[in-house]
Amino acid sequence: MIYNKEQIKQIIPYQEPFLFIDQVDKIEDDKISGSYQTQDTDYYFKGHFVDFKIMPGSLVLEALGQISSLLLRRKIGAEHKNYHFLAYGIRSAQFFKPIFPGDKMELNAQVLGMYPLKENKNKIAHIKAWASVKGEIRAECRLLMAIVDKEEFEEKF
Repeated sequence: MIYNKEQIKQIIPYQEPFLFIDQVDKIEDDKISGSYQTQDTDYYFKGHFVDFKIMPGSLVLEALGQISSLLLRRKIGAEHKNYHFLAYGIRSAQFFKPIFPGDKMELNAQVLGMYPLKENKNKIAHIKAWASVKGEIRAECRLLMAIVDKEEFEEKF
């Protein structure tokens, strides 16, 4: 294990109940893998769906976005604290099978490219990400993530 949950919280600005990564197992230059263990008691299972509990697809995408932002922060290095990592677009998303209570999601992401955003220091990252359970892909997506100067963004909005 490279990062546990407490270490992850020191890197990305999330915490329970909206942190969907328990650990990071492997990081390479442009790839990351980690996991999130769902529990029958997780808040989202109480109402989605009441008679057939499954993890909402939007939260599966959120988990993939979180692990992607962790990889991007690692790629940028110590300066990452000066940036916000924001959802910019979802090029595609497919959900092949549901995530059920008790499933351990294996989260994977790969940076396919990083491009300048306009003519400043901000960037767009193109990411392929997927979630598996016991090696079987349950969802995959192509994400665009904006990496924007924190101070400029907060002043603007």
